[in-house]
Amino acid sequence: MELLKIRGNWKNPSILFNPNGKLQIWGRSLPENALDTYNPIFKWLDDYKNNPSENTEIDFKLEYFNTTSSKLIYEIFKKFEDLKSSGNNLSVKWYYESDDPDMEEEGKLLANIINVDIELVGVEEFDFSY
Repeated sequence: MELLKIRGNWKNPSILFNPNGKLQIWGRSLPENALDTYNPIFKWLDDYKNNPSENTEIDFKLEYFNTTSSKLIYEIFKKFEDLKSSGNNLSVKWYYESDDPDMEEEGKLLANIINVDIELVGVEEFDFSY
C-alpha cells in the first residue's frame, strides 16, 4: 500500500493517508467536482481496509465544507465505521475553530449518526498555507 498525498488549495482539502495508520484531512472542501476530489480517498480506504494498521488515527481539520462535500465526508466516516466493526482500533479527532459552532455541530452530528467515537477538539485558529 502506498501513501496517499494530495496537496490542497483554497477549494480542495489536503490529504495525507499513511499505510502506518495515520490519516489526515485538512483545509477547505468546496470542490467543483467533489467526486474527483474524494474518489482517491474512497479507493485508498477500500484498499486499506484489506490490510489495515493495528491502530488507525484520523485527524479531520476542516475549516469549511459545502453541502456536496458533507455527503462525501459522511461516506468517509461510514468507511471508518466499517474499519471499526472489523476489529480495527480507531481514534478519530474532529478539529474545529472554537468560535465556529457550525463546524462543532457537524462533528457532533457525525458522532451521533456513525458508530465511531469522535473526539471533538476546539482550537484557537487553523493556520493553512496554500
